[in-house]
Amino acid sequence: MSAQIRPEVVDRLIDLYCDWRMECSQVRTAYAQFTAAPPEERALAYAAYRAALDREELAAGEYARQITRVTRVAPSFAAEATA
Repeated sequence: MSAQIRPEVVDRLIDLYCDWRMECSQVRTAYAQFTAAPPEERALAYAAYRAALDREELAAGEYARQITRVTRVAPSFAAEATA
């Protein structure tokens, strides 16, 4: 029997995925700015890069927690999604 997942749960999962991907993009941008920064601006650029990494880590954690919740409620969904 296949478990049904409420649409709002799927919507939340998609939102969290999009948030995580946006933060990944911000990490890439911050890293590029850090590597291109002149020496006198490197410390600030590095701090911005670290902050971007922290935000990405938080977003990834939220996404992972939602995936865990969904797979606990609907384990057959997880099996179907990876097939």
